[in-house]
Amino acid sequence: MSPAETIDLLLQRAGTLPAAAWSGAAAALLASYLLRAARLQAEWQPRTGASLRDCLRLFLLHNIAVVWLPMRSGEAGYPLWLQRRWQVPLQESLPSLLWLRLQDALVLALLGALALTLTTLAALPALAALGAGAALMLALAGPVEQALERQLQRWPQPAATAAPRTRRGRWHAALRARRGGRRAWRLCIGNWAIKLATLALLLEALGGAGPGGSAAALRGVLAGEWAGVLPLQAPGGLGSYEAAVWAGAGAPQPAALALGAVLQLHALSLALATLGGALAAIDTGMTGSTT
Repeated sequence: MSPAETIDLLLQRAGTLPAAAWSGAAAALLASYLLRAARLQAEWQPRTGASLRDCLRLFLLHNIAVVWLPMRSGEAGYPLWLQRRWQVPLQESLPSLLWLRLQDALVLALLGALALTLTTLAALPALAALGAGAALMLALAGPVEQALERQLQRWPQPAATAAPRTRRGRWHAALRARRGGRRAWRLCIGNWAIKLATLALLLEALGGAGPGGSAAALRGVLAGEWAGVLPLQAPGGLGSYEAAVWAGAGAPQPAALALGAVLQLHALSLALATLGGALAAIDTGMTGSTT
């Protein structure tokens, strides 16, 4: 298949999806953004009085920085904006960022493992497998949070006379802080379930999963998400994301067609991240906020 024929076929495949499908996918991904913002609010509202709008702005600015700045240097924006907006010191914002990423990794790993197991053993479609996996995790969110809290309780504490005045005491207090509790866990689970389901369904509809169907699409989007943590990649993850999704889906053939479908999927995600970040920056200027 020539490059021109491949492009024509990709455009035809994208055109076969009704506008409602693209709009629905975009709306679902935006809903996952709201859940991310609510996750931040669950942590910071008790300490700073942050509104959902504040936290949505914080997430969108942080997200666009992480997406487009090289080597994940955009992560530095999170503590910077917290300090500027609410005077949160680094001793609190850096452990928060670390916990945010750790919680993401734990949820993504467990939800992905459950969903893949259900698609393999029970032959469930990706959407049903993600729904069942998310429901199980939501039921277990409370016990898991309690178990982590008990583990943290075992960490050696600095002497009472030293905490929280010393640097070690301040860091220990920050690490022990409740970061949204069960509500944060449930919002994180909901965010990932919606995002993975949306991307898997869209990838399958675009033909990027090949004959493997929804199970291959789920494997592909999971591989793409894990590829996003690599520090050495092009801005936007261009190239590495497409390669990871294609390989995770089982390297469907023809490769040019499958990779083109993944590129369309990635383009939607990048467009929403860029548009969201731009709107957040405009809102920041209009409200006079220093977030």
